[in-house]
Amino acid sequence: MAMISLPVFILIILLQLFRFPERLSRIIPSIKAVLLGAFFWLSQMVAMFFSYTKTGESQLTSGIVHSGILLFGWTLAVYIAWAVLQVTINSEEDEKKFIKSGLIGLICYLIFVIFPQLLVTFHFTKFNLYVNDLASLFEQRWRSFSGYDFNASGAYSLSQNRINGFEPEASYLANLLGIAYLPILIGVTVGGQKIWRFLRDAKYQVFINSLFTLVVVFVLVLAKTTTGILIAIVAYLLWIFWAKGKLKRALIITLVIGLLGLTIAYTNVHLIHQLLNQFLFAKQNTDNRLGGSIGLALTFLNHPLIGVGSGFTSFYTIQNVPISATHNFEFQQVYSQYGFPILSEFLGWMASFGLVIMLPAFWLLARLIMKSFLVQKKVISLNATKIDQNWASSMHVSFITMVILVAFSSIFIIRVYLWPYLLMFFFYRKHIMRLEEELQ
Repeated sequence: MAMISLPVFILIILLQLFRFPERLSRIIPSIKAVLLGAFFWLSQMVAMFFSYTKTGESQLTSGIVHSGILLFGWTLAVYIAWAVLQVTINSEEDEKKFIKSGLIGLICYLIFVIFPQLLVTFHFTKFNLYVNDLASLFEQRWRSFSGYDFNASGAYSLSQNRINGFEPEASYLANLLGIAYLPILIGVTVGGQKIWRFLRDAKYQVFINSLFTLVVVFVLVLAKTTTGILIAIVAYLLWIFWAKGKLKRALIITLVIGLLGLTIAYTNVHLIHQLLNQFLFAKQNTDNRLGGSIGLALTFLNHPLIGVGSGFTSFYTIQNVPISATHNFEFQQVYSQYGFPILSEFLGWMASFGLVIMLPAFWLLARLIMKSFLVQKKVISLNATKIDQNWASSMHVSFITMVILVAFSSIFIIRVYLWPYLLMFFFYRKHIMRLEEELQ
C-alpha cells in the first residue's frame, strides 16, 4: 500500500483544490522553505560528488545517480506529506477526525494483521495459510542470500517466529506502533478525550483507550525485538509522567504488579526467561550494530561539515568498522560485499548530512518544540473559551512524546522519511500553527 500512497495523496490534494480553490496558496512553500531546500540539495550534491570521486561505481554505494533519485523521492515525500495536511486539516474538528480514523485503522491492522501473526508465533497452525497469503501480497522483504533469508518459509512470522506486521523486520513494526500510534493513545488517555461515540461516560472512554494503549504496549513486547521492548518501557514511563489523578495511580499500580509478575515469570517460565535474555538482558550478535555505529561515528568525525552524502555511508562505514566487529557471517558474506546498512539512525544522519544540515534541522525542531510549550501555556493562561484546552493539551502530550520516542529510537533504526512519520510530524506542526493563529 505504501507504493500507491504518493498517487493517492496527490489525488486527495487535487480533489481538495478542486473543491476549495482558495487553498492553493496553502501548498505554495515560503521563500524561506525554498531557500532551505535549495541549500540542502546543494550541500548534498557537493558531498555526494566528493564521495563519488573517491568511491567510483561501487556496489557498496547507491551511486550518484541513484542517490540523487532517492534524495528527490524523499524531498517529494516531505512536500506531499506537508501539502496533503495543509489542504485537509483546517480545524479542531478535522484534527479529531484524523486521529479517530488513524485509531480505527490501527484497530483493523491489529485484528487482521498483527493478531493472526501473533497466533502463528504461538504455533496456531490454522492461521498459517492466511498469514502466508497476505504476506505474499503485502510483506516487504530484504534481498536474500545463502544462509541469510528472513523469509525462508514464506512469511516472516512463520520463518522467524516473530511478528512484523508486513514490515521488513520486527524492529520496524516496533517503530511504527511506538512512534506513529502510541503517542496518540497516550495523549488521548491523559486528556480523557471522547473518541468513541458509543461510550457516553468519560470514565469508560479513559478505560477503553487505556486498554487500547496497553494492547499496543504488549504487542511491542511480544514482537520479540530489543527496539520494541525498550520503546514499550520508555513510552510507559512517559505515560505515567503525563498522567494525573486516578489514571496515574492506576498506571503505577499496574507497573508494580507487572514488575512483580515479570520477576516471578522470569525465574519460573522458560519462555519469558528466554525472551528477556535474548532481546534485553543477554542480547547476542551485536557486533555489527556496535561496529556499524563506530564506523558511522568515525565517518562523521572525518567529514563533519557536509558529511559524505546520502547513499555513500556504507563505503566509509566498512572502512571504519573495527576489525574485532567483522568476524561474523553477516559482515563477511553480506555487508562487506553488498553494503553496510545504517544501524544507528542518528549517527547515519550525522555521517550523511554533516553539521551544515543537521544543526539547522535541530534548531528548527527545537523552535517547534518551544512553540508547542508556549502555545500550550497561553491556552491555559488565557482560558480561551473557543479553544478546547483538553484537546490542545492532549496533542501537546502526543507531540512531545513522539519527539522523545523518535530521539530514543534514532539510537537504533528508524526510517523517518516514511509516510506514517512524515504525516504525524506535519499533523502536529499544523495543530501548533492553528492554535497559534487562533490565539492571535
